[in-house]
Amino acid sequence: MPLLFAIFFNNLSAWWLIPCLAFGFAMAWLLYQNSKLENRNLKLVLFALRFILMSTIAFLLLAPLLKSTKQRLEKPLIIIAQDASASISAGYKGFDAAAYQKDLQQLAEDLKSDYEVKVFNFGEAVKPDFDFKQQAKQTDYSQLFTYINEQYANRNIGAVVLASDGIINRGTNPIEEVKSNKWAVYSIALGDTIPKKDLILSRVNYNNLVYLGNDHQLEIQVSAFKAKGVNSVVNITTNDGQSKAISLNIDEVEWRKTFTVNLEARKKGIQKITVTIKPVGGELSKQNNQQTIFVDVLDGREKVLILADAPHPDISTLKQAIETNKNYEVKVAFADAIPANIKDYGLIIFHSLPSVSHPITQVLAQTAQQSRWFIIGAATNTSALSQQQNVLNISAGQVTQEYLPNLNKDFYAFSLSDQTKESLSVLAPLTAPFGNYSLKTAGVVLFNQQVANVKTIAPLLSFGNEGGVKTALLTGEGIWRWRLEDFEKNENHEAVDELITKSVQYLSSKEDKRKFRVYASKNRFAENEHVLLNAELYNDAYELNNEPDVSINIKSEGKTYSFLFSKVGKAYQLDAGFLPSGAYSFDAKTQFGNKPYTANGQFLVEELNVELMQTTADHQFLYNLAAQSGGKMVYPLAINKLRDDIAKNEKVKTISFEEKSYENFINLKWVFAVLMVLLSLEWFLRKRNGAI
Repeated sequence: MPLLFAIFFNNLSAWWLIPCLAFGFAMAWLLYQNSKLENRNLKLVLFALRFILMSTIAFLLLAPLLKSTKQRLEKPLIIIAQDASASISAGYKGFDAAAYQKDLQQLAEDLKSDYEVKVFNFGEAVKPDFDFKQQAKQTDYSQLFTYINEQYANRNIGAVVLASDGIINRGTNPIEEVKSNKWAVYSIALGDTIPKKDLILSRVNYNNLVYLGNDHQLEIQVSAFKAKGVNSVVNITTNDGQSKAISLNIDEVEWRKTFTVNLEARKKGIQKITVTIKPVGGELSKQNNQQTIFVDVLDGREKVLILADAPHPDISTLKQAIETNKNYEVKVAFADAIPANIKDYGLIIFHSLPSVSHPITQVLAQTAQQSRWFIIGAATNTSALSQQQNVLNISAGQVTQEYLPNLNKDFYAFSLSDQTKESLSVLAPLTAPFGNYSLKTAGVVLFNQQVANVKTIAPLLSFGNEGGVKTALLTGEGIWRWRLEDFEKNENHEAVDELITKSVQYLSSKEDKRKFRVYASKNRFAENEHVLLNAELYNDAYELNNEPDVSINIKSEGKTYSFLFSKVGKAYQLDAGFLPSGAYSFDAKTQFGNKPYTANGQFLVEELNVELMQTTADHQFLYNLAAQSGGKMVYPLAINKLRDDIAKNEKVKTISFEEKSYENFINLKWVFAVLMVLLSLEWFLRKRNGAI
């Protein structure tokens, strides 16, 4: 590694050396011109020492820089990426896996003599070193190449050796990304491109959530290869006693068919459904003949009542938007036919009520402790409404006014997407009685009223929460125009539907008053995901506290996993790691002071078997990947030739780098040492010879 030095002056010309030498000469001459030293040679030595010393000091005052230049050679980096997904092992029949593994490892050792070598395995994630267990549940090539580009940016990547079967089932096709890279891909084609005899349960489409007593459908997709003339059966069984069978009569070499099955939701909780194809002789793999799925069976939906003064287009808009969420069941009624079971509804939406013709005083009194949403229209008796709720003061007459929505950026009760905010800001105005609208208490306002271009502080859509009872007021009717206009501009109703559903969710949700809460980060995990749980413990003032330990037992099919939560911040977290697929329940407990607390819940871990849905290798993809990058595709028996192929590639070459650095000359310790030597030597000689 050659190292060169040069001295530079900081923003000054080298001609400044002349004044430095002149200064040193002058200082030496002034000191020694009248010296009484008789030894002329000694006098000349002392003069020279003083001259060099003072010139050097003057030179250092110019702050010269020492420039060093290093030349560094960087070897090419060769990355070996080995596919660790399950589809590889499924295609190993008749293949010498041990020889392939030995050859690939030997290739890595051979390349280390001339190159820097990094080894990875990949599936759904990129991990270091080889992994020949072939247990990864998905194959994501785009993540591999993104990882290489991010981790080794600005490095001299020569080539990537990719050992895979070419099957992609996650992420995007990396062909376009590879085109823009400067390094070559050498692919090792694993697996077999010739389909083998195999029956495959390709996909089961189903609803994650159904309601007790309702029927639900499974859509079962079955594929068969090289099985013409074979008969089999698809069996569907559930943990609540249901059993169904579908006969398969395979009459083509490559056969695909979709079947529909109806099942009942008989029990509340988790319905476990197992779909199995009866294996036939000579199948390549029997692992892809079965799937287990889980369906949440809920005991009824959240009930919402829309109670209106009279028929209005807004009612249909509200109903359609709310029912986009399957957790809600909507009933429409009018003021002259009020349902008797009005207390059974989690949320009541009053449209243009109370009105002069329908004061509904008794209904308003009955629902005072229920969540309510009042939509003010031309028929609304605003004086009566102002007295029946604690959110808005309303003083309005019979004349109507159009109001545009003006978004309040400080709204915090729930969030809307940026796209929805943008869409709602340009929609048609709503119509309401003209008057004064102002908050009574500390409510929150989502939209303020805007009249033409004049923005006001009067609420258009506001929310209040008093003692856990939530109330909303929309001071205008005509949201049916919003939904039509949303579709006209965006070809969907997503913005208006999101506004309505988020409002309904906020109003109908019940406050959680539990002091000890434990919940999974989500209801469903894939079996290649870490299962994460959270816990919260509150004191009597509802302040978070995590002093005591929290333990938890997670159970599934007779197995119990015990854990202790970690304390994070003021709450608790648990990473339970990877769990086998299945339905899980948990029981957590702690003790705060002298009082014990318990919490329970459930979650699902879903099986991932996409790797077994396609076992026929895609060598054309591997060939294209190599060809587009200037590399080459080889088969496992030719792995040992890759070293020579890489060496012949002009892209794979050592790069020379020149690294420059600058340092203040005065910072060098040896410079200080030289000055001290010169100064000490002059002083010693002067004193020894009696010079003044």
